[in-house]
Amino acid sequence: MDGGLGQFDSIYNILLMVVVITLIARQINIPSTIAFIFAGLLATSVPRIPLPDLSPEVFLSILLPPILFTETLTMDVDGLIDDSDTILAFAVAGTALMITAIGLYTHFIFNLTWMEAFILGVIIAPTDPVSIITTFKRLGVIKRFQLIVAGESLFNDGFAIVLYSILLIVVEAGTITAGEVLTLSLIKIIGGAILGYVAGYIVHLIFCWTEDLYVETLLTFIVAFGVFRLAEAIHSSGVIAVVIAGIILNYRCRNHGGISEKGEETLDIMWEFVGFIASSFAFIFIGVSLETELLAKYTLPIIALSIVSLIFRFLMTEIVSRFLEKYRDKRIPWNWKVGMTWSGLRGAVSVVLVLGITGVNFANEQLLLALTYGIVLSTNVIQGLTMPWIINRFKLYSSSRAPRQSEEEQDNDALQTLVD
Repeated sequence: MDGGLGQFDSIYNILLMVVVITLIARQINIPSTIAFIFAGLLATSVPRIPLPDLSPEVFLSILLPPILFTETLTMDVDGLIDDSDTILAFAVAGTALMITAIGLYTHFIFNLTWMEAFILGVIIAPTDPVSIITTFKRLGVIKRFQLIVAGESLFNDGFAIVLYSILLIVVEAGTITAGEVLTLSLIKIIGGAILGYVAGYIVHLIFCWTEDLYVETLLTFIVAFGVFRLAEAIHSSGVIAVVIAGIILNYRCRNHGGISEKGEETLDIMWEFVGFIASSFAFIFIGVSLETELLAKYTLPIIALSIVSLIFRFLMTEIVSRFLEKYRDKRIPWNWKVGMTWSGLRGAVSVVLVLGITGVNFANEQLLLALTYGIVLSTNVIQGLTMPWIINRFKLYSSSRAPRQSEEEQDNDALQTLVD
């Protein structure tokens, strides 16, 4: 009885923190996600404020699915399809380039073993622009730019987690053949994609069969959490399964019906709220997980890697953009490249992945933890706080936002013409 009440009290405390922090953050005009990180840091030093057990397993199975599902369910799927080559190029090829660059740098500069260096690359390569997307919506950022940034984050999470799982299997097994690695990869990627497609398709069929809004709402919860757990149970990628399920359900509902206008509006509002709560918990989880002693001990390596990784991301963006322009006739304007570089925040996924290596017998485990914590903190604080300035300075807002500024409107009209 007391244990159950204790967990309820700790969750209640988190909800109170979310309300208070959100109100304060809006008053002082800073992203609430940054405030959540510092609140998590402070909460660990106040023993009278009990917090729930936000373990990596809890995050992956309870917090990550609704965050991913919310993004896919409200995403412009037609735009996603039109720009699928651009998004996948950044999410797959771009992430691979980042992993390689970070792996090489940390191996030669920090003397990490090859496995440690590339594990670190996989951990800090995926972006997590939850706070940035909120800023984008508030400031009226160009829709296509926002779609590319959000789409890259959705798919590079899945790509990185698959690589991470395979590398950990290699470490634990000691030796593994190329054929076994290929088999694992296919099971995780193709298995997750098929499972997500089937789940999204079946749920849409049920939507077409019933008009009960409560049933439809419950079904979205079942598919968001259930498909993740089922995929992980059969050793496929739960992240890929959730993303594909959300995209299929979104696409079929918008193009083949099956849900009323009221039902669609209800689901959008409900999932936006669920996503907000899950994201709030996730960023508090970051703050709780950060270890200030490690950050202080490895301050110089953290600063060096933060600067270098930002340079690497700009170079990656430039390389992928040139490839797209040459082979796909898709042009990424120079100011978009700056915006994509600066919007490459790291978040809770990176923290969860690095916590997953504890106890795996890495010689430089403490350095890996410190570098990940430092990258997550620096990108959210520095890039997160300065993102509004970047948006305004490099004119990344849509033309409809600036009717009272004719010069800015003209610039954006010209930019949109170039992009289209």
